[in-house]
Amino acid sequence: MVRKKDRFWSYVEDLDGRFKCNFCQHNFAGGASRIKYHLAGVKGNDVDICTSVPEDVQKEAYLAVGGTNKKLKSASSSSNAKESKTTLCSISKGMCHATNSEMCGKKDKNAVDKLLAQLVTVNNISFDVVQTTSFIRFVQGVAEYGPDYKLPSYLTFQRKLIPDLKVEVEEYIRNVKKSWLVSGCTLMSNIWSDVEHRAFINIIAYSPSGVIFLKSLEVSRDKITTLYIKDIISSVIEEIGSDNVVQLITDNTTNFESAGDMLISKYPWLYKTQCAAYSIRLLLKEICKEVDWVQKIIIDAKSIVSYMYKDGIISSLMREYTNHKELKHPCKRRFSSNFLMLRAILNVQDELQLLLVSSKWKNLNHNEKDIAKVASIIQSAEFWSQVKEVLLVLEPLVRVLRLVDNDLSTAGYLYEAMEMAKETMKQQYDSNQDKYMQIWKLFSCRYTENIMHPIHAAATFLNPAYLCSEKFIESHEMKDGISFILENLVAIEEREDFMKEEYGGISAEIVFLSYKSMPFEF
Repeated sequence: MVRKKDRFWSYVEDLDGRFKCNFCQHNFAGGASRIKYHLAGVKGNDVDICTSVPEDVQKEAYLAVGGTNKKLKSASSSSNAKESKTTLCSISKGMCHATNSEMCGKKDKNAVDKLLAQLVTVNNISFDVVQTTSFIRFVQGVAEYGPDYKLPSYLTFQRKLIPDLKVEVEEYIRNVKKSWLVSGCTLMSNIWSDVEHRAFINIIAYSPSGVIFLKSLEVSRDKITTLYIKDIISSVIEEIGSDNVVQLITDNTTNFESAGDMLISKYPWLYKTQCAAYSIRLLLKEICKEVDWVQKIIIDAKSIVSYMYKDGIISSLMREYTNHKELKHPCKRRFSSNFLMLRAILNVQDELQLLLVSSKWKNLNHNEKDIAKVASIIQSAEFWSQVKEVLLVLEPLVRVLRLVDNDLSTAGYLYEAMEMAKETMKQQYDSNQDKYMQIWKLFSCRYTENIMHPIHAAATFLNPAYLCSEKFIESHEMKDGISFILENLVAIEEREDFMKEEYGGISAEIVFLSYKSMPFEF
């Protein structure tokens, strides 16, 4: 057919009156004209734009839809090139000045995403905002309201919305502080640095009624001593009432550890735990950096990811073979991302191996040294076997991290989750002690010194979701946790009632006299 002479048919699959895009795999009715508009990213002829088209193909399509002169399409001379460049610029400017309704059709998510990226960039907003609950609720609210939603004016913000919100926040704070008289609160403190490397000490109060940000102090690194931290937290305790504080959760640094010990000496009814999420991240870091065979697999996997995204042509071909499944880029400071990277690579193992033996891959202009390294990794059976082993090591820890790394209280679930992770680690250690010895030592050290506290075992015992389930297992750690609560958190005059409630009708006097020596069987 004559129409097949158009070069853009090479980017699609002919379906007899329809075409299927090789990049996004969607199919449409029509011919060459609609193919060009689809690939160019310009709305036209009632066809959705392609969100996966390589940049060079998109530019080529831009030129094709931008002019009626045949010379624009041939681009065979320097004058044609200049004219083509002018046409491309005019198209781009036209798109930039198009209205939102023209750019963002109901199914054109890519255009909406670009508007969001422009918003956060122009206004210097942290990218993390898209993950916050408030932002997600706002977007959902706008979507539910519909296209008639109108943004409030500056004066409406200034004179009504912000003052009204301030009243609500103040009421929330009063109610949370009032609840401390009944439940007490937990003080959480840590040090963080901003992009300008300034250090801040934050103090937050948590209770069942909610969370309150109490104080943030900018400090120089050389002034963050044990006494300094202790004095800051002590002043906050005195300000909100020492009887209202029952627990401290701090950074795992030496200064915070020592400051916590000094505060417990001053306020003996307090108890101290460390941030479980922070400790698990440290454990993941130690496993990924200190265990040689784990580190090697992660480095090899990073080599694959780096090469596959080396340029647009390689990335496009990879997506063609993986059915547009993307690989994951690891983050330098988030070692749980290594797990996500390895899992994503394992999910496309067969596709990557097929890609390497394809004629399209062999025809690419590869750097021989780089491709030889990547090819040897992908074709190595040992590599894929050890990827599975590393995932088995990291998965239970990542599961616990996902549990504790949120804004909700997870104290009643941490002990059970860590016991499950411990059992998995123990099974691997027993199967090959030489290989897993170092991992088991790292895990055991963090488990006992940084992550678990008797209060976590007690909280699990007091959690009806676990206590009443078929998987409930009695343990001495739970007994020790109940003993810790009885000794540290229950007033002497209330201990008899506490034990009576706890053990459901057993003589409180007998339990109270023998709770330290009795076996954990009720």
